[in-house]
Amino acid sequence: MAKVLLINPPYYETIFKHSKTKSALGRGVLVMWPATIAATLMEKGHEVRFLDLNLEADSGTALDEAIKGFKPDFAGLTCTTPLFATIKMLIERIKAVSEGICVVIGGPHATALPEECLKESKADIAVIGEGDFTMSDIAGRKPLGSINGISYKTSDGRIVTNPKNSFIENLDSLPFPALQIFRINEYAYPAITAKASPVTAIETSRGCFSRCTYCNKNIFGYKFRTKSVKRVIDEMFRAKELGFNEIHIIDDGFTTDMNRADEICDEIIRRKLGLPWYVRGGIRVDRVSYELLSKMRKSGCYRIPFGIETGDPDVLKNIQKGIKLEQAENAVKWAKKAGMITEAYFMIGLPGETEESMRRTLAFAKKLNTDYVKFAITVPLPGTEMFKKLKEENRILTTDWSKYTFASSPECLFTHENLSWQKINEYYRKLHIAYYFRPSYILKMIVMTMIRGVFWGHVKAFFRTGW
Repeated sequence: MAKVLLINPPYYETIFKHSKTKSALGRGVLVMWPATIAATLMEKGHEVRFLDLNLEADSGTALDEAIKGFKPDFAGLTCTTPLFATIKMLIERIKAVSEGICVVIGGPHATALPEECLKESKADIAVIGEGDFTMSDIAGRKPLGSINGISYKTSDGRIVTNPKNSFIENLDSLPFPALQIFRINEYAYPAITAKASPVTAIETSRGCFSRCTYCNKNIFGYKFRTKSVKRVIDEMFRAKELGFNEIHIIDDGFTTDMNRADEICDEIIRRKLGLPWYVRGGIRVDRVSYELLSKMRKSGCYRIPFGIETGDPDVLKNIQKGIKLEQAENAVKWAKKAGMITEAYFMIGLPGETEESMRRTLAFAKKLNTDYVKFAITVPLPGTEMFKKLKEENRILTTDWSKYTFASSPECLFTHENLSWQKINEYYRKLHIAYYFRPSYILKMIVMTMIRGVFWGHVKAFFRTGW
């Protein structure tokens, strides 16, 4: 059996350094991939440890000590696009301590550009797509040529890419996520973001039918696959038994099957889970009803984010979101009526965007008047249709992936057909101020946060935000 060290890279400062949402986030944000990968490894008898470098004061020293103390045979890291430079440095550090460790990378960036990731780093293997069983095959030392869904370096320095894996159809066949590998009490969220800590993430489904041009679905695909209702509730109770006090569902489309979502709520109520929960992955405005939202609220869901993206109908068509603004208005209205805290997510700098369309987005956001709103600058990530189109048109200006920071003001990434980056960055600041500094909004939030008992947490977040 093998020893496997799973490593979550330090991302807090890199990703959120200039973000307006930084104050609503903490370092202890639990991610699911280590728990799902660890579960299949442990089921096969491998020894697994997890190191979350976001929780370490000195991430480099913590990594060195973990490698020297545990002496792993394999190290596994997930790689998102803006963290690729960080991942490369971590791998170099791992190899400097012990050259013989086999380093495996996965995640959206490795899936989109597996051969490039191997060429530009000292990683040995890149996992393409779902890695639940793939990592177990690697740790079990199966011949690399026989493992689908990987790219790997041969002994003579060549890079070989095997055929892709098929998606896991029966998600109930997966072992329960190994949540016990986390330092549970350290996954605490600020009061502005969660009702109770520690907080765990849970997935109840994989895949998304939508074809939004800005979104990378290369890992889980476009087919909606689900865990059974019983399995979902059993996982929630397992999290509760381990000491988690709030659950955040990270599905791409929790309410894609509205009847199933309703059944999950019924079971939460019937079995008396008694924990607050939040659909952190958001729900589509065309996959919701007042009746479903009311059931969700009754079962403990207290907060709903809607990915709306733009207040301009033409821009909405450009990104193939497949929703209408009227549906967004109805969804927010129903969520408020059901007693939910509401959020709306928007993007600026989308294809076809103009100053006028950004003003329409602000006006629409004010019309919805959700409790929270997030405006993000569009980042064309590798593996998306948007990136592919911009690259074909020679409009990608850099492949310095460290600049592709999704939650902040990125540097010049691509040539926009209508807007300068100066103008986009100007509106990024302007939209937040125009929304959050309205007297009516400030008064509403003072009342709401005092009623909820989180007033001072919001005051602290306000002064930490770089307006």
